[in-house]
Amino acid sequence: MINNIVSIDDLIGKTVLSRTTGNKLGEVYDLYIDPVEGLLVGLTIQASDNVFSGLEYKGIHSFGKDAVMANDDDSVVALKDGWLENHSHAKKHLKGIKIVTDGGNLLGQVANIFVRLTPPPVIIYEVRESVLDKLLGRNFFIYASNSSALSNNAERIVVPNDTLNSAASSLTNLVTPQANVPNQNEIVIDSNDNEKETIVRP
Repeated sequence: MINNIVSIDDLIGKTVLSRTTGNKLGEVYDLYIDPVEGLLVGLTIQASDNVFSGLEYKGIHSFGKDAVMANDDDSVVALKDGWLENHSHAKKHLKGIKIVTDGGNLLGQVANIFVRLTPPPVIIYEVRESVLDKLLGRNFFIYASNSSALSNNAERIVVPNDTLNSAASSLTNLVTPQANVPNQNEIVIDSNDNEKETIVRP
């Protein structure tokens, strides 16, 4: 776990308990997020009778290894019919969505989604075009807050043209920016259409 950042798969299916009573309130069905602000809004909970309810982030007391602890029983609120389908959820709606720049270039698809459990609860996307890309090291990580728009059918997210400038090749590099800063006199290989050049950057 890097700075309390976990994959959504580590949270989905986890038991939700009330801190004040110990009652089981259900299990995490999905994460409700704001895809443009790039923040975790709350959790969607599924009870044993398949009834869905919501737990806002401010109603969460803690994220444990074995359970998510809600402040109390009343922190979980029943959801209206159709609410789940009409609100952006990490696994249900955003995993697999295309990332396109506002210049019209496809960067890839959201292959995985990570969330920082401590405030502010930021969302991070792992982006790649295929499973092979991960093996070849062609995946990259960006903060979901880079998003500027989400299509109505939730098929694509638009990001600024310079998004790759703030992308990182790993979660560690993304959350610790100093890891991205080259050492003085580090040799960086830049390429252009005609030939490769070796440039020493201060």
